Amino acid sequence: MIEHFIQSFGDITVGQAVIVISAIVFLVMVYKKVTSYISKKALDEKEKNDRIQEVIDQAKQYPVWHQQSVDIQEKFNTMFSNLDKKIDKLQCSSDQGMAYTWRYRILRFNDEILHGQKHSKEHFDQILEDVQNYENYCIENPKFPNNKAVFAIRNIKNVYQKCTDEGSFL
Repeated sequence: MIEHFIQSFGDITVGQAVIVISAIVFLVMVYKKVTSYISKKALDEKEKNDRIQEVIDQAKQYPVWHQQSVDIQEKFNTMFSNLDKKIDKLQCSSDQGMAYTWRYRILRFNDEILHGQKHSKEHFDQILEDVQNYENYCIENPKFPNNKAVFAIRNIKNVYQKCTDEGSFL
């Protein structure tokens, strides 16, 4: 067996052996570098593919997220619509309350006239402004009960005209 080895490799010199060994070491080193490079490249590619897959998965969730957004928007629209209705109702209630206040002041002023109490022109001007506001409200809101102040308004206007003609304001 050794004879076959010597016969095959017997005429190799030390220099040739060093070159062969150096070549083998060089090839091993190159193999390790190439293996390391390919491994790193494969890991980078896998990481890149994972990130791309994550983006694709998120894109697949878009319809669900969009529907959630639409649902939330519809909920807010409903809430705003209900809020608008409540504000309108509150405004109507406030306006009606003001109309009751105008009517109360008109009736009270008329009672004072009927009891012989004198008033200044400014006081008459103020109550006539209330009369105008009250009548405008009643025109704009025909369901509002208006028949309670009709005679009081007529009397206030008649007394105002009489005081203007006679110059008998307080």
